[in-house]
Amino acid sequence: MKHENNNRKLKNYMIMKNVQLKIAVTNLIYMLLLLAVIVLTILSPLYLDIFQSMELCNQYFSAKMFIILLERLAYSLVILLILAFIHQIVITHKICGPLVNFTKTFKKISEGDLTRKIFLRRHDFLQNEANQVNEMIDVLSSFVSKMKNENRLLRATLEDAANGGTEPEKLDETLQKAIEHADQCKEHLSKFKITEKLCAEQN
Repeated sequence: MKHENNNRKLKNYMIMKNVQLKIAVTNLIYMLLLLAVIVLTILSPLYLDIFQSMELCNQYFSAKMFIILLERLAYSLVILLILAFIHQIVITHKICGPLVNFTKTFKKISEGDLTRKIFLRRHDFLQNEANQVNEMIDVLSSFVSKMKNENRLLRATLEDAANGGTEPEKLDETLQKAIEHADQCKEHLSKFKITEKLCAEQN
């Protein structure tokens, strides 16, 4: 799984298309407004000279410079916007990619599957959060494993007593072992907290 995540294909960079496009377009609009202000600030003196200057030579020079700068700035703006869009997709992928991974892992946990871990690429965001979730999965797996073991021992003890495998004089001792296993299960379960509403529904 880790190897697979470390080799995401280029087409998968749009892993959460709606979210990534919304962020990229919003940032591009903001960037376009900033660039428009900068361009207007640069070109406004020449524009004013074209219409306010009384000398024909100055008007001609200002108009020529205005057109040259406008063409060059237009090319630069297009290139900048394309690069900015690509950069936004790459950055948002480093967030959205891990979020998809988180979502799939949470879904598995809700289904009772504690075998799936979150594996991120080295440059992905949310590394600390992924480690915390993986630690949570390890802790839950440890609790469940202990409860399953205690339940197995409890069942084996009760089956042995029920099938007559226990001598009558040792029956009390066997039942005491069963109680101990049940207490261990209870102790492990007591570490989990659930809402009072859920407790009421289960009772």
